[in-house]
Amino acid sequence: MKRTIWDYLTLAEIGNRLRSAFELWGYREVIFPAIEEYSEDVRKGTKFAHCDGFYLINPDVTSRIIKNLGGESARMYYISEVLDGGIRGRWEAGMELIGGKDVAMHVEAILVAITALESLGIEEFYIDIGSLKVWEGAISGIPLFREEVFLALQRRNFEIIESLPISAGRRHTLWRLFNFRGKSSGVKKLDAIIEAVDDERVFLDFGTVRPLPYYTDVIFEIYSPKLGKPIGGGGEYEISGKKAIGFALDMNALLKLYKRKERERKRIEGSDIGEVYSKARELVKLGIPVEVGV
Repeated sequence: MKRTIWDYLTLAEIGNRLRSAFELWGYREVIFPAIEEYSEDVRKGTKFAHCDGFYLINPDVTSRIIKNLGGESARMYYISEVLDGGIRGRWEAGMELIGGKDVAMHVEAILVAITALESLGIEEFYIDIGSLKVWEGAISGIPLFREEVFLALQRRNFEIIESLPISAGRRHTLWRLFNFRGKSSGVKKLDAIIEAVDDERVFLDFGTVRPLPYYTDVIFEIYSPKLGKPIGGGGEYEISGKKAIGFALDMNALLKLYKRKERERKRIEGSDIGEVYSKARELVKLGIPVEVGV
């Protein structure tokens, strides 16, 4: 769909509100150049050749961070267009928390996502948390069918598992996991996350997976009942031996859900242009929004 100048103005407004939310949580913005040297470790982007070398335009930010960051801990956020082989991409806003305590990291990431959405006036959403390790444990006895099981999860199609030559007991176990959604699972780490987040819109859902190569266990997806696809998602990974977690929000989806709120502004009028703008300047220095009418 072709965007108008008003769409881009609104995207910028959404980005500014998300920046404020991320920074209130103590995150710093990271800005990468548009072009990254090609690497198998960097996802997405549009590939091109130049001077006997290969490069990527606007690739995935998380994989760039994993590739370029050293061993230090960090809290970072980004707002970037990500290309996927073509000339049109998707604007994403996300955060990465590198280094921290296991459960606390997950709780923080989910709460940052919640407050970021609320800063846009988006209240009607839910977050489903899943676990790759739970599924790895469930299929440990049938390793030959790992690919088929995860394909079934990605497609939300249990018939793929039904067709596998496995025992009825194993199939029943997978069925229960596939359809589990609730607030308590018996998995200590996941139950602790749910308890600490304490939000009625957050659930455990073992049918939730995200097929990204760097995720190690807990993943989550963010949905709105007003849209037919996720508006964001994330998960945990490792970088230089440190635990990390991040998520990205689809700003094109947020554009459809955003509830614009006009800020109250002090209107300043008068016939003396110099005096009017002098008053406006003083108010802006105090952080008071203004509207000048001359």
